[in-house]
Amino acid sequence: MNPAMIRHLELLGLQRSPFPPTPDTTGYFQTLALERDLVEAGHCLRTRAGFVLLTGEVGTGKTTFLRKLIAGLEQDGMVVSLVFNTFLQGGDLLAAVLRDFALMPQGNPAADIETLNRFLLQCWQRQTTCVLVIDDAQNLDIESLELLRLLTCLESGQEKLLQIVLAGQPELLTLLAQPGIRQLTSRISKHACLDPLPAGSVRAYVQHRLQAAGGNDRFSLHEDAAAALYQATGGNPRHIHLIMDRCLYGLYADNGAQRTIDATLVQAAAAEAGVRQPRAKRRHAPSWAIAASLAALCGIATTTLLRSGDSHAEPAPAAAVAQVPQDHAWERCIAKIDPAVRVRQSVPAQTAALLQTHGGRCLRSTGTQAEIAFGAPAMSQPLDAVPGQIRHLQQQLREAGHYDGHIDGRLGPLTHRAIARLQLRYHLPGTGIADPLTLHLLDSLPSGASTSSNPTDIPPYGHG
Repeated sequence: MNPAMIRHLELLGLQRSPFPPTPDTTGYFQTLALERDLVEAGHCLRTRAGFVLLTGEVGTGKTTFLRKLIAGLEQDGMVVSLVFNTFLQGGDLLAAVLRDFALMPQGNPAADIETLNRFLLQCWQRQTTCVLVIDDAQNLDIESLELLRLLTCLESGQEKLLQIVLAGQPELLTLLAQPGIRQLTSRISKHACLDPLPAGSVRAYVQHRLQAAGGNDRFSLHEDAAAALYQATGGNPRHIHLIMDRCLYGLYADNGAQRTIDATLVQAAAAEAGVRQPRAKRRHAPSWAIAASLAALCGIATTTLLRSGDSHAEPAPAAAVAQVPQDHAWERCIAKIDPAVRVRQSVPAQTAALLQTHGGRCLRSTGTQAEIAFGAPAMSQPLDAVPGQIRHLQQQLREAGHYDGHIDGRLGPLTHRAIARLQLRYHLPGTGIADPLTLHLLDSLPSGASTSSNPTDIPPYGHG
């Protein structure tokens, strides 16, 4: 740490910078939703279950999440290669992977793959799992994605030798939606999507960061300051850090026992930091879903807010749903959902058109997409560890017309295929993974309703 920063922190009575400009796991603000994603991602990698996909807008904490994940994997004795310069493509990318595994590239892709394969086999024989983590994966080209597909083919005969984590901005979803790489995307077993902080968590986030830096109770962020901070940043952690770092400079003259950050200071700091109030940004939908999403836009009100108390009402046409001021009503609605179990996700418009006819959730239009928030209690163990939950899932899939196998409690290929077909039916990425949104969608379907247009390619009476 440079002397100027040390002096700056000493004047404030802090031990370290609470709002650094670079990823920092020391003061990690871990919600139950983030903890759930970390546990599930780690479980997928430890059990060699397939790809892990991590997406989020710039500044939402993807790199910090990866560092937490990698630290846990390495603590378990796993070997991890981290590639963050994804402007390297093809053979150069492969060489970077080898170097990070402490292997010497030969300058020939075929020879390099053979070198990597031998190394992975040796690790597998020692019962050591190898993981490749690629940050900023939205920069990869088709050649590099094909290379990753080839690397997923390296196996011992029973297990994949290399586990892969792809992290990137939402553009990565569009990249992965290309038909030519469906073999790669079919192996995604966990998709974690990092959203900005909700308005109700901004104050807790700031106080947590200050406490972790040694601030104890010497700093106070007023509620109106937290509201101003959210208005200026939209809950983006990187922007919060920029503004709060400027706010700390504004506290030099405050020598009281407790330094107070008010809305005026936040607004001035936002202006100095050049952070502007964020505009609503269109989510990047997979290319195959865009046309369908556009076709359904006229059926979705600008903002639809539904609570469980509405669930007994007769479903109204989408266009007839009352419209309300978007930001305020949305925040008021999601504030009623327990943050510990709250899930926020972007969905195609046609999917939202179905979901809006059921209570217990919040919906709003965001361009060609819609945003949904709902409660999804965290499970104490992975879904596939509880046969009763799998049997219930299989029964729901059967009632929806997508599953024709035995109700055996096994999360096998037939069940994954049925999940994928349900997802594609409602314009979601066909990952085949029973993520919170998919489970919520299943719960939203009328009991006994068959929605599958072509279920006949599922072999009848097969197992899981």
